[in-house]
Amino acid sequence: MVAGELISQSIVNGILLGGIYAVAALGLSLVFGIMDIVNLAHGHMLMVGAYVAILVFAATGITPLVGMFIAMGLLFALGVVLQKVLLKHVVGEGIEQPIIVLFGLALILQNIGQLVLGGDARTADLGIPGSGIDLGFAFLSLPRTVTFVVAVVLIAATWAFLQYTRTGQAIRATAQNRTAARYMGIDTDRIYVLTLGIGTALAGAAGALLSMLFPIDPFVGWSYLLKAFAVVVLGGVGSILGTLVGGVVLGVSENLGALYLGGGYRNVVSLLIFLGVLLLKPEGLFGSGGGGGE
Repeated sequence: MVAGELISQSIVNGILLGGIYAVAALGLSLVFGIMDIVNLAHGHMLMVGAYVAILVFAATGITPLVGMFIAMGLLFALGVVLQKVLLKHVVGEGIEQPIIVLFGLALILQNIGQLVLGGDARTADLGIPGSGIDLGFAFLSLPRTVTFVVAVVLIAATWAFLQYTRTGQAIRATAQNRTAARYMGIDTDRIYVLTLGIGTALAGAAGALLSMLFPIDPFVGWSYLLKAFAVVVLGGVGSILGTLVGGVVLGVSENLGALYLGGGYRNVVSLLIFLGVLLLKPEGLFGSGGGGGE
């Protein structure tokens, strides 16, 4: 029998972890909802973001919370170059060609990570004590709480950008109807570049946040890609609120699954949630059928 304290602790840890999952899934959801492509390299872009934060901390001692912004800048640039050089030739030409390009990119990033840093797992030091607050029914870890708050701020900032800026409104218009958006004078090619840049930057942010809590190795990309897929399917493509809720549900489910079944079953839980939602509610909990957020 599992004690009540362990269950409540697993739920609290899952909620805090779910915020980071939501950031990772938000980037994937934006790109899928607006560009109609499945970014199979999203998990490996997350891995790159984690390594950037780890390397910046190791070389300079700069906290990974600052390194996260460096990772976001580099990943944004990677997304821009990727769209301008490779994807612009294949987006809109069916689903197969973008998938092949992005699958190849995922393998390249994985091998570069292995070549540069080897296969060993690494973490970044958040630079704050591992203490926290005893809530009575659970312990609120300070590092996990900080990463959760940063994740929620990133999600809120993305929502505000899409909701209140002209560029964000153009992105939402393109998600609803790209042909009509072109007739309205929106440069949809530029919107695609920005969308992929923002999506990859969010992957970099999620990777930097995860590097403060868990070991990262060059092979984690596929695992976090599966988690991001599960969150997008659970919350619904195009719903930022759904993405946050989906991230929390996945985080809590994973932690409870690890508690009862063992830590090795985390990815199994993600896969079961992914398949279960596809079967029972394929539009997700908050699905709107388009990208850009509500």
